[in-house]
Amino acid sequence: MPKNEDDRKVGPVFRILSQDLYSTGFHGEEVGLRQYEVWRAKSRQFTRDADIIGKIEEAKTKHGEKKLSKMERTGFIILRKSVWHEQEDELLRRLVLKIFTARGSWVATIEEMVADEYTNSYVSDKPMLAFAVITRESEVITYIRQVRRGAMATENYAFYILGPGNTFEVFRIEGKRATMGDDFKVMRLASGKTVAEIDSKWGDVGGEFVVTVKDSVLAENEWFCRILQCFSVVIAYRGEIFKRLEKGIKKWEKGKDTPLQHRHEISLLANPRKLTLKTEEFEEV
Repeated sequence: MPKNEDDRKVGPVFRILSQDLYSTGFHGEEVGLRQYEVWRAKSRQFTRDADIIGKIEEAKTKHGEKKLSKMERTGFIILRKSVWHEQEDELLRRLVLKIFTARGSWVATIEEMVADEYTNSYVSDKPMLAFAVITRESEVITYIRQVRRGAMATENYAFYILGPGNTFEVFRIEGKRATMGDDFKVMRLASGKTVAEIDSKWGDVGGEFVVTVKDSVLAENEWFCRILQCFSVVIAYRGEIFKRLEKGIKKWEKGKDTPLQHRHEISLLANPRKLTLKTEEFEEV
């Protein structure tokens, strides 16, 4: 971390993370039952309902150099199909995506928080998305929530990550105006600058979602980069979630259906203080 904000470089691209989604299943990483079991053996996070949906490539500047390295394949993305397209009741679907290294080690998970979505959607009078991100870099769960800033505003999401000495950094993911795809910029509250961008390339088969990090410090922050990686893949599915929420709210209001909360989602709401505070500290909270 630079001693002074003036030492922090923002502007050029310091890191690129490309999430390239396939058009169909069964690709190089997922050929046959044997390979499937290999991934299962490497990580329990590779669930039995895993569907490999895309590959990840990265490039970054090395210390003391200005040019980016060549794009290198570093991992793959899975979708839990049992809670998505294999769930016949559309209103019970819940998006769960995971990122793995090229060797099959788990890196991060992003999970849709359905109860949060219905709550915020009801208050905002329009479908609003919410997600929880879990990464190997931190024991802390990061929540990305859509926020309504005004009738003329573009799509906006907010999240924060923890820093040293009880500090925290706040970020806004804001939809860009007048772009061909679903593109976003990521702004840092502390500086007001755009520290990253997400470019959606719908022209490619399956879609490619490229994160470019323009902050020299955040480019080295794996927690921050994994959050944006996960969110970039969600872009491909958010249209389906918007439609489902709109339909679910109308049915709920008319008493025709009641949404259910998956037990895995409920598990993310467990009291975290049991894990992070000492017994004697409970009297202080």
